[in-house]
Amino acid sequence: MMRFFDQRYNRLIYVNQSATPDFWDDQWRIDRSVRQKIINVKSTFVTQMTRKYLSPDDGVILEGGCGTGIHVAALQNNGFQCIGLDYAPTTVQVLNKAVPELDIRQGDVRCLDFEDAYFAGYWSLGVIEHFWAGYEPLGLEMARVIKSGGYLFLTFPYLSSLRKLKAKLNLYPNWTSTKAPNGFYQFALNHQSVIQNFTEWGFELVNRGKPMLGLRATKEELGPLNPLLERLYDYKGGSILPRSLALTASLVFTPISGHMILLVLKKK
Repeated sequence: MMRFFDQRYNRLIYVNQSATPDFWDDQWRIDRSVRQKIINVKSTFVTQMTRKYLSPDDGVILEGGCGTGIHVAALQNNGFQCIGLDYAPTTVQVLNKAVPELDIRQGDVRCLDFEDAYFAGYWSLGVIEHFWAGYEPLGLEMARVIKSGGYLFLTFPYLSSLRKLKAKLNLYPNWTSTKAPNGFYQFALNHQSVIQNFTEWGFELVNRGKPMLGLRATKEELGPLNPLLERLYDYKGGSILPRSLALTASLVFTPISGHMILLVLKKK
């Protein structure tokens, strides 16, 4: 995947394939067997984080961009009322047939069909970065549908310390055009700018930001180490040594080279 640095807006541009509904249908590529994979899921990092800030009695939670629905299932299995929204039509249709007890709907996160202040919580896992025109329409809709005192759990690729260093050293090709490149996929955003924007839209930050997926990002950013880190990242076996090395590498690299960051914001 090609990456360019957009100095004007202080962000990385990823170019590969546009993140259209058809792209996501192909990416998820689920069938009726998905039921067995998600129906009994009890715990994910989403449920663990949600419980720190919300209880099932606080109200409904939305996952905007729910993909395969695994987090919707996990939240529901933990007593939360949760609605999943995605704009990949085939994925939503398959989920509705395979797991009808989950409330999965097709829709656009930029134009939500819900009343004002409807949700106690909103999960957005890697969504805001996919829109060339910017995430303001998404952010304003989030602010509209989350009730006062509710929480937004927001993840997106960001400019880690390693990426900032590479940009400063001009190790990414520069992008100077205002037009989207063919095959625009996503941005890696400046998380401080994201925090500032959401503060302007009526939120306050309640955590310092949690970097995530350090091993994944490091293998992409440090070319000479890629073969070794790729093997650790892709390892699915049961051997203790490579699993321990992968865990250690992730713990070491994540604070300085996380691929994504999690922000928890409270609606004022």
